[in-house]
Amino acid sequence: MTENQIIIGIPGKWKDRAELIQTVASQSEGYLLAGNIFHNKDKNITFQAEIQDYEPTLKETFSYASKDALSERLLAEISEHTFTVYIIADTGNVTDLIDAGAAILRAGGMAVKIETAGIAHSKEDWQKLHQSPDILSVYAHFATIIGEEDYYCSFGMKAFGLPDAVTLNTMSPKEAASLLNTFNFYHLGERPLFTTGETFSIQQDAPDFILTGLQDFRYEEDHPFYNPFGLWNLGTSK
Repeated sequence: MTENQIIIGIPGKWKDRAELIQTVASQSEGYLLAGNIFHNKDKNITFQAEIQDYEPTLKETFSYASKDALSERLLAEISEHTFTVYIIADTGNVTDLIDAGAAILRAGGMAVKIETAGIAHSKEDWQKLHQSPDILSVYAHFATIIGEEDYYCSFGMKAFGLPDAVTLNTMSPKEAASLLNTFNFYHLGERPLFTTGETFSIQQDAPDFILTGLQDFRYEEDHPFYNPFGLWNLGTSK
């Protein structure tokens, strides 16, 4: 993959690849899976696609990526999958990617994992997103906040062609999540042109944080989580 791509993985229990391709053609409402192409002629949507055979650790990765939100029943189904369909999109193409994911789910997919952010969603959850893709719901499905030893940071903003956000571990997890989510959602909704040295505050009487643009130091460039758009560090003034 290139660093400017988003990847979702959708497992299913298809008898063989021929059945997978036939089911997509008959139940996905206009999509065709042909070789490494996933295409909807009527909607003029085309993605790269890969089909992978059974993966022994898939149940565990879905459980971890969902933060234990997926039911044991669903995880048991995922453990019995036969194939996983991976859909690969360019960053910024989130709306069409949501539609493509819903199409594979209609054709027998079980759940969706955003491989480039480490987030998993149930079939029902993704279908609700597909029906009502408002900006807050889309953000909540594609971005997450993680606590590391020395800092808190977001993952997933590269789906929108934007940097992630990071702040030092100087506040509670709840406070850090509120700060980073508020900053990211403002960045996504308003698309301001931030510059290093500017300040950001979540509300009028809240502390100011000084913005510093950084290269993504968390992963190497070939890692799926790497954000080529970098990071905004939210630092406190001294």
